[in-house]
Amino acid sequence: MNLSKLAGACIMTGFRGASLDDPQCRADVHILKELHIKGVILFDKHLPTGGMRNIINEDQVRKLADDLRNELGDDLIIGIDQEGGEVNRLSLFQDNAVSEQLSAKMQGAMSQNQLAAIIKPVAEALSDAGINLNFAPCVDLAINPDNPIIARKGRSMGRDPKRVANAAMTIVQTYHDYGVGCCIKHYPGHGSTTVDTHLGLADITDTHEIDETEVFSKLIRAMHSGSMPNAAVMSGHLIDKGIDTNNPASLSNAHTSTTLRSKHKFDGLIFTDSLDMNAIESQWNAGEACTLAILSGADIAVHGFNNHNQADHPAIQMHHELIKMLEHMTPDSAERLETTNRRRRRSMHQ
Repeated sequence: MNLSKLAGACIMTGFRGASLDDPQCRADVHILKELHIKGVILFDKHLPTGGMRNIINEDQVRKLADDLRNELGDDLIIGIDQEGGEVNRLSLFQDNAVSEQLSAKMQGAMSQNQLAAIIKPVAEALSDAGINLNFAPCVDLAINPDNPIIARKGRSMGRDPKRVANAAMTIVQTYHDYGVGCCIKHYPGHGSTTVDTHLGLADITDTHEIDETEVFSKLIRAMHSGSMPNAAVMSGHLIDKGIDTNNPASLSNAHTSTTLRSKHKFDGLIFTDSLDMNAIESQWNAGEACTLAILSGADIAVHGFNNHNQADHPAIQMHHELIKMLEHMTPDSAERLETTNRRRRRSMHQ
């Protein structure tokens, strides 16, 4: 068992630059290659400077995706947050149906046929660009209308869990038809929060409602029955002290393994929300958070590397700490990470 490759398959990070002709981009990708990293996430904006990041236009993204796979392997997962509305990484694409994709709030009000019709050009654009994973749809319910990161930004498809689940099924199916996987988020539900996890940890102990988790349960059952293609799940930086008094869902064994895996019977890939958010960075460094996430039962720890506080590439520390963890793991624990690799490979061929 190659521990370096095993660790690398558990990590997804961002990188700087839009082309390998850019020395900074090449340096970042060289680090990822040395560490056997098998997941990258693309952003349109580089937050530390406010300038462009990885996405300029269709041809450039396709060339970048091809070059990344040449460097990091054909089994590379290239992810993006393309929800629509305020979360639109493809705003510079020429097709208005893509660059002006409607918000989740508007998507949730549509019929299933209308929804499939507006998702289709986006799915086609992602597929053509070589992007094979979309961190969408957001299935958080519009419980708190003043929620600063979900409802206020139009990122919820509604309050009714059945309607949101049905809309999500249509979205996942449409992306799947074009060879793009989806990741539903943010487990166990971000819709009742009062805090933006980009700024701090969100405590949902007293606000979380059962409907928020029921959406995920409905979608997992749909996957099991075959009425919806398999999708990944993203765990949020959301702490429910009734389940885990110390750690948010993204770093919690009680949330990830006991509840999501055992109770809800989810057997697909679990990604964390980005570990460079202040909800995590304020308490754990990248290596600590990555290790906690993987130990909790997550398959892939995501770090966008797109925060004002970062200088050195976080993949180095994340990989180093995972190697230390792996060196002391029991055979059963090591087998679980091999299962992660099998899930990841399986997801590439669905």
